[in-house]
Amino acid sequence: MRKVSSFFANAGFLLTFTSSIAMAGQNAVSLMAAGFPSQCAEYGANVSSSEGNWNSVGTSNGFSCYGAFQFCSAKNNAGGGTFGKYYNGTPEQFLNDPSAQVNAWLRYQKNEWATAQSNGLTSAIGKQVCYNGTCATLTQSSILKACQFGCGKNGKLDNLVDAGMDCNAASTKDSKGTSVCKYLISGAGYDVSCITSSNDGVNCAGPAKP
Repeated sequence: MRKVSSFFANAGFLLTFTSSIAMAGQNAVSLMAAGFPSQCAEYGANVSSSEGNWNSVGTSNGFSCYGAFQFCSAKNNAGGGTFGKYYNGTPEQFLNDPSAQVNAWLRYQKNEWATAQSNGLTSAIGKQVCYNGTCATLTQSSILKACQFGCGKNGKLDNLVDAGMDCNAASTKDSKGTSVCKYLISGAGYDVSCITSSNDGVNCAGPAKP
């Protein structure tokens, strides 16, 4: 999740504070070295490239977010929030422990997949979405990457599904103007069987032009 006001409602992340994060990301090799399952490592690298590195710290509106997948604190607190839910330690320890970041994020993704299923958001799988001249047929990895915005009720992805997959619909973008459709499309086609226990990913070539 990317909007401060809906952080707790969606139990997601506040992500990509570009003013303080170097947007390079961890590659598949470095993720596997930290314990990431090999079949899903390219997907993990894709998400990390949109979020940060092992030592990335982002701040916005009193929230702090940490690491390659940007787990966020409670407001005006170094801990708490999603960070505190998935990690029992200090931000400094987390930033210096890639394995802990991987383990926390895999647990988060499995929980978000279950939430997406229970909220009917996986109904978007198989549909084609186009945004800013780029199109993709949505896969499981699309839904999971979009869950970086949160997969709860009234979240960006939930709003998009309710709007009939209209990327111009209200409340489908974060406060910085980033659309959940961008994440759906850029996350398409990856093997996420380590999270979902099935695989509909074809390749990692990315979306095609319409």
